[in-house]
Amino acid sequence: MIKDKVVVITGASSGIGAETAKLLASRGAKVVLGARRKEKLEKLTDEIRNQGGQSIYQVTDVVKPEDSKNLVQLAKKTFGGIDVMFLNAGLMPSSPLSALKTNEWNQIVDVNLKGVLNGIAAALPFFKAQRSGHFIATSSVAGLKAYPDNAVYGATKWAVRELMEVLRMESAQEGSHIRTATIYPAAIKTEL
Repeated sequence: MIKDKVVVITGASSGIGAETAKLLASRGAKVVLGARRKEKLEKLTDEIRNQGGQSIYQVTDVVKPEDSKNLVQLAKKTFGGIDVMFLNAGLMPSSPLSALKTNEWNQIVDVNLKGVLNGIAAALPFFKAQRSGHFIATSSVAGLKAYPDNAVYGATKWAVRELMEVLRMESAQEGSHIRTATIYPAAIKTEL
């Protein structure tokens, strides 16, 4: 079912993104990797190719709308289209609100929320034109339940949950055949 599907993955250089890329490539998917860390992307791409998989990468900062658009364009140019957009990039600094780490808050909102919006904006026109596609977003259990010291992180993950649910509803109303899924991982040993 995943064989020959083109899957774009943000936050692909480590953790959930990297492991998902390896698994999908091992099952025949063509994976397009985006993240900020070039060295890790190169290493992951080489690993996938050495195992017989198909993979390309592009350094991508999801905060920049043009980076997300360029990643989707790379998928189209290289593999002829895009079937799945996995919006996985994220940050998770923790601190109480009273610490007033406003720069950190802005960075979390930029990556965790605006990064998802930028990914949707990049892929949605292609999905609508081909009348199919699948958005997957990584939220968190913090998108379902409040946790001390994680107010801003949790707020962004609640917002991702809302975005994906509304995108699902709007796609159904429009008959665009675009599917959505949101994953809610708990604590996982990653670099996040």
